[in-house]
Amino acid sequence: MNQVIYRITENYRLLSPAQKIIADHLIAHQEQIPHLTARDLATATKQVSSCVISFAQRIGYKGFSELKFHYENQAHALDTEILNPVIQAIELAEIATKTQEFQEAFALLKAAKKIYIYAFQMSQIPAKDFYFRMRKIAPSKVIFFEDFEDQVRMSQMMEAGDVALIISNSGNCEEILLMEAEITKKNIPQILITNGINSQLALNAAKEISIQCLETDPLLFKEVPTLARYALIYTLEKVYSMYFKEFYDESLKNLKKTSQIFNAKPILP
Repeated sequence: MNQVIYRITENYRLLSPAQKIIADHLIAHQEQIPHLTARDLATATKQVSSCVISFAQRIGYKGFSELKFHYENQAHALDTEILNPVIQAIELAEIATKTQEFQEAFALLKAAKKIYIYAFQMSQIPAKDFYFRMRKIAPSKVIFFEDFEDQVRMSQMMEAGDVALIISNSGNCEEILLMEAEITKKNIPQILITNGINSQLALNAAKEISIQCLETDPLLFKEVPTLARYALIYTLEKVYSMYFKEFYDESLKNLKKTSQIFNAKPILP
C-alpha cells in the first residue's frame, strides 16, 4: 500500500465529514493523484481549496503539493512486504543499543588496547563491514581474520587489556565454541553480539547484546539470515558511529592519512 493511502486510512476516523469526502475520493481514484491540483480536488469533491489543504495537514503533510510528491515517490519505493520487516529488524537493534548492557559493552570496547573480532559463515558479512570501517578510523585497534586457523592463532595473541568481540547470529557458532576455552583461560572479556536467546556463547560473555531478531524459519535463521543480518549490521554501525564521535579528532586524522582524496598526487596540466 502506498504510504499516502496508508496515512489516509489510518487517520480516517480523525477527519471531519468534509475531509472524509476528500479521503474517499482519493482512495477511489488513486491513479489521479499525480495529476490533481488542490483546486481540481476541491472541485471534484465540491469542497473549498482550504479544506483540501487542511485535509493534507491532518494526515501529516504541509499541504497537498507535499502529499502528491510523497505519493509519486512512494509509488516507486520498495515493496512494503520487504521494507516493513527490515524496519522492524532495525527497530529491534535500536532497542538493544539503548540498554545499559550495550553502554557497558561499548565502554569495554572503547578502553580496549585491541579488539579481536570473531565471526564465521554468514556472521562474517556484518563483521567484515564493521572491521573495514573501524580500520579506517582506528587502524591499530581492530584485528580480524577470516580463516579458522588464523582466528585460533588470534586467540593466542591476545593479552591483558584486549577484548574479544564475538559476532554470531545464532550465538551457537561451533568454530568459536572450539576456541573459546583459550579466550576464557586468558581472562579476556568477551562481548557477544547476537540474535540468539540463551545461547551457548552467552555463558562466558562478559556482556551479551541479544537483539533477538529471529527469522520465521529456523533453517533460514541459521543458514541464510536476512533480517537478522540487518539487525547485526545496524548494531555494529552504532558501535562504529559512537566510537567515531568519541574519538572524533583522532578518527578524522586517521581517515585523512589513508584517504585517496587527501593523499592523491596532483594531476599535472
